[in-house]
Amino acid sequence: MALLQLREILFSPRNLALCFSVYLIVGVLYRIFFHRLRKIPGPWYASATYWYEFYQDVILNGNYIKEYPDLHAKYGPVVRVSPSRVHVSDPDYFKEAYGTGTKYIKDPDFFQSAGGIKHSIIMLIDPEVHKERKNTVQSLFSTKHVEHLAPVVLDVVQRAMAKAERAFKNDQPINLQPFYQCITVDTIMPVLFDRQLNFVDSDEDEPPFLSLLGKFVDKFFLTKHFPMISHIAMSLPLSVARTVLPSYVAFREQCATWIKEDEEKQRNGKRIADGRKTYFDLLLEAEKTERLHKLGQEALVDEALSVCFGGTDTNSIALSFGTYFLLRNPDKLQKMLDELKGAPTNMDGLYEYHTVSKLPYLTAVIKEILRLGSPVPGIIPRRVPAGGASVGGHYLPEGTTVSQALRLINVNPDIYSESERFIPERWLGKSGWELEKYFVPFSKGPRACIGVNIAYLELYVCFANLFSHFEMELFDTNESTLKWVDNGVTRLLKPMKVKIKSIRGISQ
Repeated sequence: MALLQLREILFSPRNLALCFSVYLIVGVLYRIFFHRLRKIPGPWYASATYWYEFYQDVILNGNYIKEYPDLHAKYGPVVRVSPSRVHVSDPDYFKEAYGTGTKYIKDPDFFQSAGGIKHSIIMLIDPEVHKERKNTVQSLFSTKHVEHLAPVVLDVVQRAMAKAERAFKNDQPINLQPFYQCITVDTIMPVLFDRQLNFVDSDEDEPPFLSLLGKFVDKFFLTKHFPMISHIAMSLPLSVARTVLPSYVAFREQCATWIKEDEEKQRNGKRIADGRKTYFDLLLEAEKTERLHKLGQEALVDEALSVCFGGTDTNSIALSFGTYFLLRNPDKLQKMLDELKGAPTNMDGLYEYHTVSKLPYLTAVIKEILRLGSPVPGIIPRRVPAGGASVGGHYLPEGTTVSQALRLINVNPDIYSESERFIPERWLGKSGWELEKYFVPFSKGPRACIGVNIAYLELYVCFANLFSHFEMELFDTNESTLKWVDNGVTRLLKPMKVKIKSIRGISQ
């Protein structure tokens, strides 16, 4: 009887609520006054609870990066932005944390949760495991392979130009990001699966696959804060999982189907006619060896998701911002066109990659677009290695999560004069070489973006041919259209549109 009474007292709603309140208060007091990062300056509410970071990431939809400049102005170069993470505003520290030879590793709390793709090459924590995976596929992203891919990209861009011409004849505006996504998807799919989705031939504003991709990206920070969501979704019956996370599940199902088709081709001994191998040809072959033994279906699907995500959204954002910057700065656009006039074209009147990639002003334009557009704007957190680190007059203990937002380096006024202005000339001559060490749109070091060469290929071929062929103007697009959020990649809040005024003809 006494035991029952004791149980009723201990587990009464009132006492449970009291215990929970005490637990929360003790946790807050510990983080503020006793935590090993207690001496790092920052707002007390960010140090006290992870819910403030959740509020910025999820409720305000990727807004935290926009708070960092004010926080650094108030608290200095090192700021505690969550109970266990500090943000650093010191471009020279970037090389130590991210550069070649760094002992910092990716933060498991972030990379094993955000996006629900923890087995992908982007998210791998162990440097040796990452090195093995990268060595397996990096031949597809080499300079030599990009030269082989260049005719494919030129063909995709030529067909995209035909799509733009149809919009011109019908007096229709072009929604830039889905337009460019069609190009980037039709570029990356032959690399991944030897598959051409032919989105550039469709007159749909946004094919369903791109809509799925967008919805998947929108859940990036939700899965970071609640990683169990993606785990639970994949453990449920498909009918239920499609209700919980419809876009995530549908995207995984589509990628799984393509992988199974590749596996079937390998079993049947089918090969691409010209002897090329795709990303998944290389992975599936390596999976049968000790190097990547039993990689598994989940890891393969994660890989497909991450490369689709990284190879599509990032460059479509860069292309969209670049189009805006050039149209808002007609003097820069004219200088680019004048340079192109002196470059040879092929028999179809199109500029080829091997020609335009050598043009200095076009190269400067592309670098400035990547700097100011920052396709990946946010944090890519790392863990401080053994021995700790001293940064900005503060000691960071071993295991501290440290981050630097790429965009804040890209627009740092101490590095770039008039940092928010579009000035391609800053990349010309000696001054341009001096800025290279701070140029981080693709990050730096061993974990930098593996697809950087393909990204440049798309940027050169698109800008050279589209702007030489079409005279464009912005449509329902102004500075307010540039409002963006950080969802792992930059996401525009409004459509960015253009209308074609006339078809120039390549020779002008």
